[in-house]
Amino acid sequence: MMRKRLGLIVGSIEVVVLWLASMTPSNGLRIIALRGWGAAIGAGCAIHHGLQVRVARRLVLGVDCFIAEGVTLDARGGLSVGSHVSINSGAQIWTAQHDIRSPDFAYVSAPVRIGDRAWINARSIILPGVSVGEGAVVAAGAVVTKDVAAWTMVGGVPASVIAERPKVDAYRLEAKRNKVWWW
Repeated sequence: MMRKRLGLIVGSIEVVVLWLASMTPSNGLRIIALRGWGAAIGAGCAIHHGLQVRVARRLVLGVDCFIAEGVTLDARGGLSVGSHVSINSGAQIWTAQHDIRSPDFAYVSAPVRIGDRAWINARSIILPGVSVGEGAVVAAGAVVTKDVAAWTMVGGVPASVIAERPKVDAYRLEAKRNKVWWW
């Protein structure tokens, strides 16, 4: 019981420290703080203010990722984000929740994977166990409850396919370069 309580205290401290670090005007300091708590962050990432992260040591961000303001990245169940991914304002990615069918409202978790070149639009929500394929787009405000195929666009609540996207062999966001006032 004492070990569980200590884990909750350390987890709470981590969330607060990382949130405070996210409020600094320095992209570099934000990345240093995340790496200090064990996150794997690729080169060229741009992270805006107000990021909330849970269990940074289970977070992997590929190269050249753009994380907008007010994003929540819950990595308790494991969160892997590919390269050249854009996650826009207020998006939430969850890897843990409670089981509503459980008589004691049990805690459950499952990893989330976001493929290369995906675009997670503003205020969208991705739930535990979901994989978003390469080049996929999640429309603003969508709630994603099941896997999203590569090069498709999903939207709605719950999200469903609303369009196909042309396959692009390669592109770069140049996330950090486009934020020249950050260091």
